[in-house]
Amino acid sequence: MISTPNKMEMEKDSVGLQLYMFTVQQGGIAVEVAEDFKAIMAYSDIEAFDKVRKDYAVGQQISIRQRAKVLVRKIVDSVNIETSTSWDFRDFKINVEATPLKEKTAQDFICGLMLIADKFVIDKRDQASIKRIINKIKI
Repeated sequence: MISTPNKMEMEKDSVGLQLYMFTVQQGGIAVEVAEDFKAIMAYSDIEAFDKVRKDYAVGQQISIRQRAKVLVRKIVDSVNIETSTSWDFRDFKINVEATPLKEKTAQDFICGLMLIADKFVIDKRDQASIKRIINKIKI
């Protein structure tokens, strides 16, 4: 196995460098909308979240979900690059355990309907009617 270069700091204060993967949606309510995908290298969960948050405006409300994290050392050790012969990317495989997706609940559905009523229904009377109907839903 090839030794890793000294320039790459794989550990800091006995904590391994990790590759974090996030999806980011605008807004605070979990409604299926367009989302960004971010891959960040950091030493801790908090540091990774801070790096993702810096990409967005300060007052902007966003929803960040961690989808996976893997030690960078695991990735680098898996890559065996031989300079004397050519190699093929198709032979390169890494197993990454993704965090399970949270199952949508009735509360998520209700919150989504409330958001739609607030943002997309122009008539205030219609908004009130929709909210009155939504409030009759028993969970």
